[in-house]
Amino acid sequence: MSLGRREFLSRTPSSQEWSALYKESERQAILGVILLGLERLPDNQRPPKELLLNWIGIGEVIRQHNKLVNKRCRELIKLLTESNERYCLLKGQGNAMMYVDPCSRNAGDIDVWLDGGKKKIVEFVYSLFPDINVQYHHMDFPIFRDVEVEVHFFPSFCYNKIHNRRLQQYFMEHSVEQFGHQVKWNDSEEMICVPTLSFYLVFQLSHMMRHFFTQGIGLRHAIDYYYLLSQNITVSEKKETVCVMKRCGMYKFLCALMWIEKEIFGLRMNLDIAPVNEKAGKMVLQEMMAGGNFGKNYGHNKGDILYVYSKQMLYRLRFIKEFPSEPLWRPVALVWDYIKKRV
Repeated sequence: MSLGRREFLSRTPSSQEWSALYKESERQAILGVILLGLERLPDNQRPPKELLLNWIGIGEVIRQHNKLVNKRCRELIKLLTESNERYCLLKGQGNAMMYVDPCSRNAGDIDVWLDGGKKKIVEFVYSLFPDINVQYHHMDFPIFRDVEVEVHFFPSFCYNKIHNRRLQQYFMEHSVEQFGHQVKWNDSEEMICVPTLSFYLVFQLSHMMRHFFTQGIGLRHAIDYYYLLSQNITVSEKKETVCVMKRCGMYKFLCALMWIEKEIFGLRMNLDIAPVNEKAGKMVLQEMMAGGNFGKNYGHNKGDILYVYSKQMLYRLRFIKEFPSEPLWRPVALVWDYIKKRV
């Protein structure tokens, strides 16, 4: 319903079922998206009035927060432009632009990729905030009190060092195009720099796969990818990106995701980019449903650093049979980067 695939339900849910759907939508951070579907339903199939009114109220909160994040994006872009920093907006509001209603998506923080390399970006951040910790691929940029901002040295990464080298090569080879790719922002005359569609396919998949093997991902990530696949992507672009995904060890995860997109969200055959892997897809979907958005329902994401890391290690063991590379490489990569940082 919410994705425009149906006009009505096969049966009317009970009050208990509507309440369960609300709670699950909240866990998955997709209340605003589901609300779009509720508005399409005939009156006799809608939720109980009290629940519906509450849902509409939350939908308005989501809409207002999107407006706030959009405002902060404009302010951030103005600052970067005045500082002669070339940028490319990643995820978040860039993803929302592909939605039927951009303000229905739960907005998070602002992620922006800057040009020039790690050293130059660190110097720029330190010129404004000298006490910020440098992470592996990004830094916090606390310019706003009400919206978090991260500046990226590169968009994403793999824990497998061989695959990561290939992924970073792809990012570098296509960086000039990304920093110059401007589109109209939400049907306005404003221009904003976001990745090209083919670049988005690779970047977002790597982002999802990395988070899947750490804290977890939810249905919101899959919906983001559904709307991305629904864009006007050429056959040659699809072939090119699939080749990159194979070289970077992401192909099996892509096939698992394709099963979810088709089975759960009804993605049309002409929009897919790879065959489905039902077995792996069911496993990924099970983890999405169990953990919720970014795995926030999992206990292994809460506690001190050593506890979280040890629990995440045990959590990743269940994926070794289907996806051996990333779970096995993560502890190696962490030690590798720790030593490299101190040598």
